[in-house]
Amino acid sequence: AINCCYIRGSIMTNMNQDDDSNWREYNIHGTDDDADQPFDIFASSTDDDAYETIQYDIDNNITINIRSEKDYDKSTGMSVWTGSEVMCTYLRRHSDVIQNKKVLELGAGCGLCGLVCRMALEAESVLITDGDHQVMKNLRYNVELNGLQLADAATLKSSNATISCPQLIWGKNHAIKFAEQYGKQDVLVATDCLYISQSVYPLFETANELLEKTGLFLFVNSYPWVCPTEMVLDIATEFGFVSSDDELWYHDDDREKRKNPVHVFRRRKEV
Repeated sequence: AINCCYIRGSIMTNMNQDDDSNWREYNIHGTDDDADQPFDIFASSTDDDAYETIQYDIDNNITINIRSEKDYDKSTGMSVWTGSEVMCTYLRRHSDVIQNKKVLELGAGCGLCGLVCRMALEAESVLITDGDHQVMKNLRYNVELNGLQLADAATLKSSNATISCPQLIWGKNHAIKFAEQYGKQDVLVATDCLYISQSVYPLFETANELLEKTGLFLFVNSYPWVCPTEMVLDIATEFGFVSSDDELWYHDDDREKRKNPVHVFRRRKEV
């Protein structure tokens, strides 16, 4: 496992990009008004003590700092979840999957996987995305916390800044517009980003539009009782994605219980 320690942490800063929409993840439920929410699980805290900075010690003396909220009930996108840590271990052990590739993290939350790809695994470029505009503030903070320069679509290919944090709301139309700006990607990464069944179809609509034909979609769902794996696999199949049992990967601590597998989705080969 990745070694980590915790530091009592700081305040939120307003690092939202001007062109972000005010979309919140609970809009999937069909409501647009914060006041309509009896309990906002996506609300970010204004209490400094609610935050901590986690230090992840990666190979080659690389340390990645992630600011997150300590209480999971405050926000799904403001905390580091099990799946992202499992995925990071997988990526470190399969670095060839990422090296010199264009990588996009979907529903990135705090951005741990994308930062590992950029700082430790020599990705050609990394797009760390989320849809919720409040989560985006902390996500961009974490990128700059690690000394990285954020690029926009215009400068991503023409400068030394090989990482960007654009907002990406899932769904076909959003993904088409996103692809026009950033192009298709070699590798998509998504971890613990499905908390309701309504999210599964838009996720694969997005993946279908943004992944190169020969690309890989790496996926972990460590809470399958929320969105059952069978549902995820069925919808993946609708979009022509297949995950072979032979490629399922388990962390050492999970192998015996066969939990938290990394699914490697590929496009079905045309006959």
